[in-house]
Amino acid sequence: MAELRRVDPRTLVSNPNNPRSSIGSLEELRKLALNIKAIGILHPPAVRQLEDGRLMIVAGHRRTQGAIYAGLTEIDVYVGDQSEDLDALAAVSENFVRLDMTEPEQWNSVTRLREQLGYTDQQVCAALMVTPSYLKRLSLLAKLHPPILDAIALGRGPDERQRKIIAQASLDEQRAAWAEMFSESVEDDEDPAEYRVKAEDPEDTVAWGALARNLEQKEWYARNARFGDDLARKHNIVWMEDLFAEPGTDSRYTLDATAYAAAQQDWLDNERPENSIVLTSDEYGYVRPPEGFITLGTWMATQEREVMGYGLNPRTLKIVEERCRPSVAFTQSHANVSAEPEAPKERPDVSGTGHKMIGEIRTVALREALGEVAETADPWELIAALLLALEAENVRVHGDASGNNWSEPTARTLAMADLFPEGTLVRDETLIRRHAVTVLQSILNCDVSMHSGSGLPAQLVGVLFGADQKMPSMAFESFLKCYSKPGITKAVQAEGLAPQNTGKEMRAALMNHVGEGHWLPEVASFAQAQDVWAQKQKKKQAKIRELESVMDDEDLDEMPEDDFEEAADDEADLSSGPVVSVTEPDSEETFSLQAPESEPEQTAHNEAMQFMRDHLEIVVVA
Repeated sequence: MAELRRVDPRTLVSNPNNPRSSIGSLEELRKLALNIKAIGILHPPAVRQLEDGRLMIVAGHRRTQGAIYAGLTEIDVYVGDQSEDLDALAAVSENFVRLDMTEPEQWNSVTRLREQLGYTDQQVCAALMVTPSYLKRLSLLAKLHPPILDAIALGRGPDERQRKIIAQASLDEQRAAWAEMFSESVEDDEDPAEYRVKAEDPEDTVAWGALARNLEQKEWYARNARFGDDLARKHNIVWMEDLFAEPGTDSRYTLDATAYAAAQQDWLDNERPENSIVLTSDEYGYVRPPEGFITLGTWMATQEREVMGYGLNPRTLKIVEERCRPSVAFTQSHANVSAEPEAPKERPDVSGTGHKMIGEIRTVALREALGEVAETADPWELIAALLLALEAENVRVHGDASGNNWSEPTARTLAMADLFPEGTLVRDETLIRRHAVTVLQSILNCDVSMHSGSGLPAQLVGVLFGADQKMPSMAFESFLKCYSKPGITKAVQAEGLAPQNTGKEMRAALMNHVGEGHWLPEVASFAQAQDVWAQKQKKKQAKIRELESVMDDEDLDEMPEDDFEEAADDEADLSSGPVVSVTEPDSEETFSLQAPESEPEQTAHNEAMQFMRDHLEIVVVA
């Protein structure tokens, strides 16, 4: 029979098979102690008397530690006479339904109940109040590399799908993949395969998706790839032959998912068709168009301003294609222009490869120009440049030239350490200027990339600090080959030269004409960015003015600029379908809008109507 006995908590013996390997943080223990001081122990710990007379805790280790921390010299305990097997089941059950045990702790306890004490899964599930599927999920932990278990214990583990994939690989394969992931993160004498994630590490320290792909026993076929042999060689992809493939099909495949994904992404970034856009996709493979675009259903007819979007499915590693169009319809003035046959599209003067080359050369010139003013730059100009840098398209910041791996500090981190060591700015003008230039050099680039290029702000900084003076002569063969024939014709004519019969002859003529001199076409200069920037600002202001026509001044003051653009986009989409008559309150003036028929356009129409509900009286004409 169980009896209630009053004892000194310090005399109680801990259970060597305690399922919880820790009692929580010191802060949690302190809170428990304060609670015990205030109201006492509501549920006395359960203990069992050993042969030598000592009392061993069956359930209630945290309560016992809390009582000791609170300074209590006596507490009540239940002394039972149950067997050691029942003690184990009670201890595990107690911890399952109290403060959460980590999953590895839960699995170790379940394993002991199963293998050492002979409990069935049905008995374990009933006692611990868990489902058989949860028990099966815990069983995957037995197949995981120990550092992965540590990450799970910290709450940093893979999701259920990734856990299944990782658990299917052997421990040796997991160990090798883990070592490859952290080869740059350990000291020379440390084994990267044993790297342990720490609580203070960033949330994304472990790329679980990439780890799962590396371990997934799956063939990635060349026939599903968009990249060719050049990109395959660049990313060190070694093709193997599938001897069981159907005759007449490309049977080459690789097991290296990381390299395959990198090659697909390389094609997406640099070789996808011109005038296309990049789609993003979530972990489930659903594509998402970029801001300002909507996808078109397969049943929808071809539309004006339609473009093709391409994105990488993170699960299948296939390139997904979707028809898209800008969400902003043609303006009324454009729609009223009589339809005329479109002129044949001409090739651009400079190809995408040429613009990429321009971007790379611009980046070198920009950084050289910034380096020259590191000791003399006007602080106000640097502030303006930094503001432009923060407006850059890569402000996330992708493409940071500093901090080559996650363990190395970036230029921004080093700047903060020097300028704010104690949280207060070190007012050293030389130090501030030097760090400002270093951060600008690390962030800004002129690369042609939707993911890491800085775009126009970087070019405007180049204008500010005279980067055109650092640009080399562009009259060299590999760059001039990027010109179309109309483009090279314009280039030689701009230099006062007569056009030749072939592009090759005109390239030679231009290079001979420049000789040892300096030739920088307008398209490659930093200065041309000013007109492009000015036009973008004009378009933005035009959208704001367009919205002002349907809103009162009070609402305009309260609405941020991004909402102006969104509402203007929605309003412009109202271009077809049934007529909607809109009458301004307290006014006899009425104007009409066309409600769209397609589903995406209807959504935009509904949003615009909801947006104007408080300002206009809506009358739908059947």
